[in-house]
Amino acid sequence: MNKPSADSAAGEGMALLQAGKLRDAELRFRQALSTDARDVQALIGLGIVAHQTGHFAPAVEMFDRALAVDPRQPAAHVNRGNALAAQHRFSEAVDAFRAALAVSPGLPSAEVNLAGALHALGRLDDAVATLEQARAAQPDSPELINNLGNLYKDQGRLDESLACYDRALQLNPMMQQAFSNRLSALKVDTRISAAQLLDEHIRWSDWFEAASTSAPLLTNPAEPARPLRIGYVSPDCHSAVPAFLDPVIAAHDRSQFTVYCYFNQPQPPARLARLGEATHRVMRGLDDAQVAAQVHEDRIDILIDIAGHTGHNRLGVFARKPAPVQITWLDYLCTTGLAAMDYRLTDATADPVGNERQHRERLLRLPHAQWCWQPDPQSPPVTAQPAANSGTVTFGSFNHAQKLTDGTLSLWRQLLQALPVARLHIGGIAEGVARQRVRAALACDEARLSFLPRVDVTTYRQSFAAVDIAFDPLPFSGATTTLDALWQGVPVLTLPGERSCSRSTASLLTALQLQDWIATDAADFVARAQRLSADRSALSALRQTLRARVQASVLCDVAGFTRDLEQRYRQGWTAWCAARHAANGDPAQLAGSDEALLQARAAIDAGRNDDALAILKPLLALRPQWEIAKRDLARAALAWARQHPEALPAWSAPVSPAPLRQRVSAIVCSIRPDYFNAIKARLSAQFAGHDFELIGIHDAKSLCEGYNRGAAQAGGDILIFCHDDIDIVHDDFGARLLHHLAANDVVGVVGTSKLVGGDWGYAGAPHVHGQVIHRPPGEAGYLYLAVGLQRPVTAPIQALDGVFIATHRRVWQALRFDQDTFDGFHLYDIDFTYRAFRAGYRLAVPPDLLLLHFSTGRYDLKWQVFHARFLDKFTGLSQRPSAARYANLHVKLQSLEQVERLHAGLFHHNFGASTLAITTQ
Repeated sequence: MNKPSADSAAGEGMALLQAGKLRDAELRFRQALSTDARDVQALIGLGIVAHQTGHFAPAVEMFDRALAVDPRQPAAHVNRGNALAAQHRFSEAVDAFRAALAVSPGLPSAEVNLAGALHALGRLDDAVATLEQARAAQPDSPELINNLGNLYKDQGRLDESLACYDRALQLNPMMQQAFSNRLSALKVDTRISAAQLLDEHIRWSDWFEAASTSAPLLTNPAEPARPLRIGYVSPDCHSAVPAFLDPVIAAHDRSQFTVYCYFNQPQPPARLARLGEATHRVMRGLDDAQVAAQVHEDRIDILIDIAGHTGHNRLGVFARKPAPVQITWLDYLCTTGLAAMDYRLTDATADPVGNERQHRERLLRLPHAQWCWQPDPQSPPVTAQPAANSGTVTFGSFNHAQKLTDGTLSLWRQLLQALPVARLHIGGIAEGVARQRVRAALACDEARLSFLPRVDVTTYRQSFAAVDIAFDPLPFSGATTTLDALWQGVPVLTLPGERSCSRSTASLLTALQLQDWIATDAADFVARAQRLSADRSALSALRQTLRARVQASVLCDVAGFTRDLEQRYRQGWTAWCAARHAANGDPAQLAGSDEALLQARAAIDAGRNDDALAILKPLLALRPQWEIAKRDLARAALAWARQHPEALPAWSAPVSPAPLRQRVSAIVCSIRPDYFNAIKARLSAQFAGHDFELIGIHDAKSLCEGYNRGAAQAGGDILIFCHDDIDIVHDDFGARLLHHLAANDVVGVVGTSKLVGGDWGYAGAPHVHGQVIHRPPGEAGYLYLAVGLQRPVTAPIQALDGVFIATHRRVWQALRFDQDTFDGFHLYDIDFTYRAFRAGYRLAVPPDLLLLHFSTGRYDLKWQVFHARFLDKFTGLSQRPSAARYANLHVKLQSLEQVERLHAGLFHHNFGASTLAITTQ
């Protein structure tokens, strides 16, 4: 066997790396280096593998070796900077990113990561300036704009932050990170209600949860009392989480619970040892679908989300419903909005009766508090009361800068005016714009204010020594910060609101029986601050006893808390078992369930395909995007069609009356002579009885420009605009097309009757229509995509896909393609057909027109740019994708005969017809 060259081995390694196959990639890179020890691509590849597996120092070494060979490798500089940042060596990371920009000016990854490193160094304004400069040069980069939104949020510039997230989503509507960041920002927006906040979270589900169509079939034994397998997902989302979570994991009753932990990053051995007996999985390098598959393979009964919509969350795993019971807890303090999330763990103070309406999940309330906390054994001792030495009270805030909302600062301003000699110490606020905003809002003597930038954890805890009373922000309360303050002897004054996220400090204070520190409104907050700060003796006594009070409270009772938690887990599990047993005996409860699918499969296996389809149709009406059920629907419909040969495919019905002789012109933009010659022969055969011409545009500047140029040359009354990489399945396609054009102005093979954005599929079922067959080059079989069979001929349609559009010359003459706006190869079709709809023309998608397409769409950065232009042009569109947009049936078949039979079976069961004759009504 010939040994592969270093170049080919390194190239294969990069392909494997992009596919997430780290081990195979590493082997290829080492193979390349065995041939050429100076192979830069292989050295960079090994560095990336090392980084992705948590070996940051070896990663830096590999990048250094690559740069020693070629110092002008921007990828090596950027990845070296990332590995240095992962080790908190941010100053060196800044140098690495700047070196990348020196050899590749304007490199987006270098600019974004440079801003991140500057931010970590506390140079927030420099980070903002870096990304603002980058955005000026790259105004349509959603990743860059999203990161700029994060920086604006840390400066307290909420409106500008939200504008960035909205723009990023306009450029790339499927950018989950930008939407989650937007939700986190909305939690601190006092202008929206709890109901609106819930609606925004459900929008996340509408956009992204339905995209997760790979939900497995759950066959976990429905036995209420058996030992359970539980999994915690991404508990390393930030450094504060282990103090809450690790003691609970260690305290679980291993006779009743087998514990799995799914970490985003490899964890230090010392932490894993503290967790006790548990199986640890590392999710780094795996996408959400792969992690969900692992969860299902681990046979997890209860899956617990720790992160919500915080950074690096894995809500996409939960969207795939890999476990029977799914619960969110701890770090997000709000609904996730996911339909697949069954419960949220909370308590009666954080979520009093009535807060159910703020959640999509059901609430599981713990009896005391939703918190169990382990203080840092390295915490400094409690110090004396600062007011005893200074003669005046010092208030303090140590919460994240984004929580210092306008409402928070307004309240503090009232207090500082009521106590004109009091001081305020604010931690975690970067110099520059962020501090200037705070100073301006408080409007008090500069001498009364002191600031502390982001500091290490030791300095942070020591800084509580300067504060007598801490303030809780609104409407996003503290939790870790509140506990840190209490542990250092500093009481916290809070003003809880309606939302869950505003009531975390109130929950903690209630657990400590410190309700006197919970205000009822703004006036009461000021009055309590005056009264509590005036009693210096009581304040001093509380300071010296707070640590012991916390230590003796339910907040530090790990064993008791974990038993309560396990009872809530068992409660959720028992409810699932009851529902599964009820579904077995009650058809009304069967619809939409895993048990329904099991019964449908049994019917298919027994040859009772009508019974199977009767089960599968209502199941998919409730869970329209469930891929596994759609595959069974296809299997049942195909089997039914084989049992009923009299049910002919739609295109076998005769066309009557026969269309009169027409003048037809097809315009095809093509740079592939082989593709062009093939489509020329196929279309010429379809319109052999008509006056037909094919106009080829082989130098199109854009599809709009090419189509307009071709149409201007054309002599036909009927104009066809289509891709060059298509084939036509049936010989009477042309006759059928002309038949439909006699009753309609524009005809296509797939489209939507409700356009909500630049992707015609966003509206989802039942608003998408048509079907097409895909057969990418080199692949065996056929991918049959049926997006909707709602009516024999669906009209009026609002927009059509550009794979094939046929229209009358008069329509093109009135509208033409917009080559000024869409000067590329995206969105030209949606724009043209949507304008036709708005102009009153009748658009249609008949189900008897079937094409074979040799490629699929690409929703890349170029598409995103044109999508933004499209939304700028049609500002009235909602841009809100439907949760059912992935309800399309997309199944792989071995032959066109199978496609025809499957189509016949689906058509019959949609319309209840034994004959599938097509009409134009």
